[in-house]
Amino acid sequence: MKRWQDPPIEIRRDVPRPYYFIRPYVPRPGRSGLERKQKRIPLGFVDEKLSARALQARKQEIMAPINAGKLILQAQIPFSQLAEKYREARLPKLSAAARERYESQIENHILPVFGKAELADIDRQSIEAWLNRESAAHDHIGKDGESRKFEALGWWSLWSLRGIMSAIFTAAIEWGLWQGNNPCSKIKIGQKVEKREKRIPGAADLQRFLAAIPDTDVLRAESARLVVLTAVATGLRVSEVLGLQVGDVDPLAGTIRVDRRWRRGEVGPTKSAASRRVRQVGALAGQLVELGRGKAFIFEREPGAPPDDRDLQRYVIRPAAEAVGIYHEGFGMHSFRRLNISWRQEAGATPFEAQIAAGHSKPDMTFLYTITDAEREKAHVDTILARVIPGDGRPQ
Repeated sequence: MKRWQDPPIEIRRDVPRPYYFIRPYVPRPGRSGLERKQKRIPLGFVDEKLSARALQARKQEIMAPINAGKLILQAQIPFSQLAEKYREARLPKLSAAARERYESQIENHILPVFGKAELADIDRQSIEAWLNRESAAHDHIGKDGESRKFEALGWWSLWSLRGIMSAIFTAAIEWGLWQGNNPCSKIKIGQKVEKREKRIPGAADLQRFLAAIPDTDVLRAESARLVVLTAVATGLRVSEVLGLQVGDVDPLAGTIRVDRRWRRGEVGPTKSAASRRVRQVGALAGQLVELGRGKAFIFEREPGAPPDDRDLQRYVIRPAAEAVGIYHEGFGMHSFRRLNISWRQEAGATPFEAQIAAGHSKPDMTFLYTITDAEREKAHVDTILARVIPGDGRPQ
């Protein structure tokens, strides 16, 4: 069945975004064995203004494994098998939070669309079409055959889906199950639109919130307030705060060492190497040592076990915020991390210092967490205008 091919480069114009493509014959499993069938393979969009040389290079790159007969393997492997292999080999290496997110998105959004496809059927165009569909309200057929409705996914969810698909195909390349480029490469998600407005409380609102924190079965009010104050002072993630032990605190230096995190019943390493850090905690160091004396963890709901962050949100954080009128969708422990990163820079820290404090591996992530205070921005504008507008209000 092996045959050398050199298909012509064609243009498809009956679509919203015309693109170049080739139509080689590829081997596909049929009832009587492998059959040769034409497959449309895109090379790039017309509006990208690719040169003839670039199109030819892309074509040769695609045709090399086809002419070598290596596409037979890709045509025979169902994507569902690759996904299962990826789950078994790679997911156990992820943190509990990442593993939970990957499992959910593979099961609810990826397999319902690509589960029955073969690897050779999946290309950049089909992945782009899938992400476009996920960006609007949609439904998927589950394992039980029932249709489930899903709301439109936000930018970050689409970014995560693309990343998971890319990780699966990267593993396939490493395992020798995929020839050519990763089909997720260079896929654009579109303009980022936040589904929730990012807000942080002001100092007065934060004081009222702390005073309104109730005693609950999750944590006593004094302990819960210390959880919040630790996050506000250090910018730690909630899982990092709950994972603190007395041995992590140096009361003389006023610091805490972040070495682990606790998430929903599981102790694990920090999110990344950059997250392992020593942070100043000031006068809170003594309170942390006193509260955690004789316990495995400083913040415990029961002996040896910190609370679940979901219970902390449901029974402590949200009721207190609602009581003082500052609750909004998205308000929670992450708001205090965002507050720390923003206030730290207002206090004079450079973006690089804020990045280190937050444990971010990249500065652009710290930028996303930074919210400029309106009064500080107003002072910036007044200072700028004062240089060009004299006291009489007329431009010089």
